[in-house]
Amino acid sequence: MKTYLKTFGRMFRRHATRLISVMLMVLVSVGFTAGIGMSTTKINYSLSDYYHAQNVSDIILMNTEGAFSDGDAETLTGRYGEKNVLRGGMLEFEVTQGKATVNGTEVTFTNVPDGIVRVYLFNCTAPRDVTQNTLTSVENYDISNAPEGAITVYAERSTVQMPAYDEAQTFTMSATMTEHFSEFEYQPEGMPFSVTVTGDFTATVPIEQTYVLGGTVLNPLHMAVREDASYTDDPASDDEDEMLDLAAVFYVFAENLVDVTAEATITGTMDSPIQGNVPDETTQEYDIAVPASELLNQIYITLPDRAGYTLFSSGYDDYLESETAAIHGLLTTDTAAADTAQYYEVLTLHENFSFESFREYGNKIEGIGYVLMVVFLFVTILVVLSTMTRLLDEERSQIACLLTLGYSPARIIVKYLLFALIGTLVGGAGAYFAGLGLARIIYVNFEWNYTLPAYTSHVSFAFFFITFAVILVATLLATMIAGIKLTRQEPADLLRPKTPKAGKKVFLERIPLIWNHLSFRYKSTMRNVLRFFMRFLMTVVSVALSTALVLAGLAVLDCCLFQDIGGTSMITISVIILIFAALLNFVVTYTLTNINISERERELATLMVLGYYDSEVAGYIYREIYITSGIGILFGIPLGCLLCLFVFQVMGFGSIPGISWFVWVLAPILSVIFTILVTLILRHKIVKIDMNESLKAIE
Repeated sequence: MKTYLKTFGRMFRRHATRLISVMLMVLVSVGFTAGIGMSTTKINYSLSDYYHAQNVSDIILMNTEGAFSDGDAETLTGRYGEKNVLRGGMLEFEVTQGKATVNGTEVTFTNVPDGIVRVYLFNCTAPRDVTQNTLTSVENYDISNAPEGAITVYAERSTVQMPAYDEAQTFTMSATMTEHFSEFEYQPEGMPFSVTVTGDFTATVPIEQTYVLGGTVLNPLHMAVREDASYTDDPASDDEDEMLDLAAVFYVFAENLVDVTAEATITGTMDSPIQGNVPDETTQEYDIAVPASELLNQIYITLPDRAGYTLFSSGYDDYLESETAAIHGLLTTDTAAADTAQYYEVLTLHENFSFESFREYGNKIEGIGYVLMVVFLFVTILVVLSTMTRLLDEERSQIACLLTLGYSPARIIVKYLLFALIGTLVGGAGAYFAGLGLARIIYVNFEWNYTLPAYTSHVSFAFFFITFAVILVATLLATMIAGIKLTRQEPADLLRPKTPKAGKKVFLERIPLIWNHLSFRYKSTMRNVLRFFMRFLMTVVSVALSTALVLAGLAVLDCCLFQDIGGTSMITISVIILIFAALLNFVVTYTLTNINISERERELATLMVLGYYDSEVAGYIYREIYITSGIGILFGIPLGCLLCLFVFQVMGFGSIPGISWFVWVLAPILSVIFTILVTLILRHKIVKIDMNESLKAIE
């Protein structure tokens, strides 16, 4: 047992670099895929928690013909309960140079920005009274000095696209209203009394209503801080997906939207008791009031049994669809012509820009994660398997000694399984925390585009367990198979050096035009590179896939930065892809090169004994590394092109022709730089090889 433990400890010391390489490979690969997967879960559950906490409406009914009647509200209240049904109103118009048309009336505004302006109406007294789409971040201003008759309004908090306003700032709305009537009290000139006259009359009423800013609020339906169009599309556009940005959002908590007294000019023809035209100077005071209740063209509905659903889940969407059909049945009176009888639109959170776009970002990240997870897994498994199988080859003499001492093959194999298990477990543990950190970075990055909901505590282990389990099982299985293969041999055979592979012509020797022009050193290098074809192939494939990942990361970054595609929130994602792809590329090259050096210490020591300079010995290895990596990089370009196609398809933007020319140049250059860095880092390992120990290792 003591001998067994000694050999175990010696193996860890001798192969510490390989153990670290396994840890790093697992850390980078699993950390990336776990972080991408967790970020999607964080987005979905944070959005869902926010939806529940703010009591966000599941359905908004928008009347296209006017206000909803009391009967409509009562019908819906009977199905969903009073607390789950809220009436409100929404006016939306476009302001150009301070002018707009609101409900057919031309209006002039002051202090209202140009663009799409939305006004929410609530038949209550303050933001706290709104029971659905709970308004938060309420800031109240001192409006004690507000002009007399001013109506208090609140503004949506300032964002990139919506301006900030001064405290208690006033806004004015000027318009001219007309009213037709058939009688009015008229006082003829010179008469001390008035008479009621009949006829055809028109009252022209110039009105001016003042509004004062009573504070600001945050509406959960407007999480986006830029390009927010929630439920708004361009009616003049043929593209249904084209959205208009909101320039301002105001909230009115008052009985009336307009409440002023104005002088009206009366024109028309009098029939009796006085005949003739109304004199031009005839005026009359009018009290103008526009009740907010007449503009309540929205009904907000919270589904009563939604607590068990995660927002946008398949179950939730099915529930939403069934309730939408039920509402249609309740409010549609003409069942034979249901489509023509529908006088309202049904809006869900799928039509809300803030919620739907945030969810779509999560889906895109998840899609990228699935595509890149396959590549990361393949590269990691390939390199880790190479590391463990070649380690066992180097341990032939140790295995022979243990077999001679009477240790069973199972106990010997367990030692190497434990080595692989420790490396994979430590790397996996680090990968889990790296994934958590990466998910948080990705989530926080969306502050650029959204007022983020609170970061959920819910964690999904799906991506982590999938990638980690596949790597762990593949590694242990390959180690066990290689161990069984070796322990079945006789100890005497294991103690002898492994029979060198028989020399044979490489394919380049069959091309005299190339082979005859190579110097001896390059002929030797090419034979060494191509003699072990499987190792050569494994290295080329690993480097090619790593290069492909770097190219994909650069391509996505190029789309976001230089082509303004995909939005600023995708920039961080593309940077993360690039960083982890670069790390994987570096670790792959380092691991494979380090294995190559370890396996050929005796060969390198022989060159040193023969008097080769350090630079010549290092060059002996470097040439092979550069040739193999160069071939892998060349194959990595078309592989990267294919990977970009998958990524672009998942993200819904970008194209191969749209990738900038410098991306195709920069990706292979970065891979070459990583290869050069690896050779510089490992140079000390080559020049410090102990010649005596290496040459007598077989003895």
